[in-house]
Amino acid sequence: KNHQSFMKRSGLRRRIFIYFFLLIVFLMFSVFIVLERNNREIILNEGKKRAISNALYLAALSKAPLLMYDYTKLEQNVVEVAKEPDVVYAMILDSDGKVLAHSSRTDLLGTRLKDRISINSITTNTKLVQEYRDKKTGDVIWDISTPIYEQNVKWGVVRIGFSKNSLEHEIAQNRKNLIILALIAIIFAGGIATLLADKITYPIKELSEATLLVSKGDLNRKINIKTGDELEELADTFNHMIDELKKNRTKQKNLIKQLKDKNIKLEEEIKARKQLEKEIIKIERLSALGEMASGVVHDFNNILNVILGRSELLMAKLNEKSVIDELNIIKKAALDGAETVRRIQNFSKINVDESNFEAVDINKIIDDSVVYVDTKLRREIKNKGIQIKIVKNYGDLPEILAEQSELREVFTNLLLNAIDAMPYGGTIKIITSREKDSISIKISDTGIGMSEEVAEKIFEPFFTTKGSKGTGLGLSICYGIIKRHKGNIFVKSKIGVGTTFTILLPLRTTEEFITIESENYQTSRHPKKVLVIDKDQTIRDLICDILTQIGHEVTGVVDVNNNVINKGYELIIVNMEDENNIRDKIEKLKSMFPETNIVLILNNNNGISRNIAKEYGIEFILTKPFRIKELEEILLKLSRI
Repeated sequence: KNHQSFMKRSGLRRRIFIYFFLLIVFLMFSVFIVLERNNREIILNEGKKRAISNALYLAALSKAPLLMYDYTKLEQNVVEVAKEPDVVYAMILDSDGKVLAHSSRTDLLGTRLKDRISINSITTNTKLVQEYRDKKTGDVIWDISTPIYEQNVKWGVVRIGFSKNSLEHEIAQNRKNLIILALIAIIFAGGIATLLADKITYPIKELSEATLLVSKGDLNRKINIKTGDELEELADTFNHMIDELKKNRTKQKNLIKQLKDKNIKLEEEIKARKQLEKEIIKIERLSALGEMASGVVHDFNNILNVILGRSELLMAKLNEKSVIDELNIIKKAALDGAETVRRIQNFSKINVDESNFEAVDINKIIDDSVVYVDTKLRREIKNKGIQIKIVKNYGDLPEILAEQSELREVFTNLLLNAIDAMPYGGTIKIITSREKDSISIKISDTGIGMSEEVAEKIFEPFFTTKGSKGTGLGLSICYGIIKRHKGNIFVKSKIGVGTTFTILLPLRTTEEFITIESENYQTSRHPKKVLVIDKDQTIRDLICDILTQIGHEVTGVVDVNNNVINKGYELIIVNMEDENNIRDKIEKLKSMFPETNIVLILNNNNGISRNIAKEYGIEFILTKPFRIKELEEILLKLSRI
């Protein structure tokens, strides 16, 4: 293991060295290329200037002798110029191209040169530089031609041959010097890369060795790194962790001693808690079974809605007692069917028997839940070596009416989930406060968090993120309990930040449980323009007939489209037959009818849809099967707004 650790550290050092070394070599190579090109260009430009200067000098020197036909002086001039460094030849041609003077080829005197270079020289009217390679010597030559004019008459041409050999030699020498400098720089870069690699990897090596010792239980090793950067900060954090581990080790020893002293009590408590856990598991299974049973409510609701609604409509239209009696039988059968559905709902605990409610202290119930999860919390700290802290910030709350065992189950479940969501430790915050007509309970953790997609599904039965360790029923049960208390539960989460559950419970006192005679609702006499949206024609026609009979102007459509926008509808009734993506559907309705009241028709077995609807300010919800009176009550309430 030590050898492997050394190889890993060496590999990191080697990679850092290679990266820095290659970076510096690349920079040096780029500088070398730029300098070499610049030097070459400078040397060639200077050589060319010198060659042109010689040609201009010869032209100026030879102008007077040429006009006076002093060929001896012309010979002397070309010989003198040919002595200049790198000048291979010098010659003077007349306007016809005949050689008047040549520095080394007297045999060419009086002849007319016909090669391409000579022809270009004779025909040029300005200074001309031509480059060619000498066939005998192989040297690269610049042929510089300068015409001689007198009163705009061309008298002849001065030509000199300038060798580039010395220039190329100078360029090669500069290149060698640059290569030597580059090699020295590369060696220097290797030294710098080595120093940088050592400087970076040494603190990491120190941290690695100290971490290895800590993993073996040695808490006496501390790191002293003074780099003035993040590595020093990491070392300080590591030392702080060592101090905290020492404190926790001391606390653990004291706790172990206390645990041994209370061993008998703990055994009895464990037995009691195991029994309680069995009861909780039993409740969860029954609740799950109830959720599945309640699924059949959807189909029955549609059927019963049509039977009940149509029978009530017919009873309102007809006067014959015998027919009304028959309709009453149908209505009674529909109500019996609705009662059967309600029994299924009661089995799934969508409704609750409030006779078990009592005045409870929410803060006290949360404290009981914290005590319950304390055993798991200690086990997590001991087994995983992590620190989980619970911070409580209780507000001054009045007592409310509730079933404390169910609320204790909710808080316990949320606390256990928070502990599971923090495999590396963290903080659980519990905040209670009073907000207008409700009590707010927020339970937050600093755990791994979850995506928006997962957060939307966590209240669904059998949905779990714990794999085989979870049943997928805990949060579904919590949701049902809060809804049965006429409250709401929300979740906000962000991956890598944590999760916050917010529970809102209404402030209800004992006076609210006194039976009050229902108001004698009357249908609003103010007719409204209503849009009914339902894919099921039987339900759509039923709602349209009910509203038409009580005096409203009604339009029924299968789905919303541009043809129904800006028609002045005062109320929209929409049946959410398929409650998938209900948020998107509500947003679409709100965007098309931002100022119009909306009534949703939902199935009783989907409290999540109700919650989402209220988030968008939709307060009026009908649950199937509904009676005409329920619809009339909503219309009356709307007329009072």
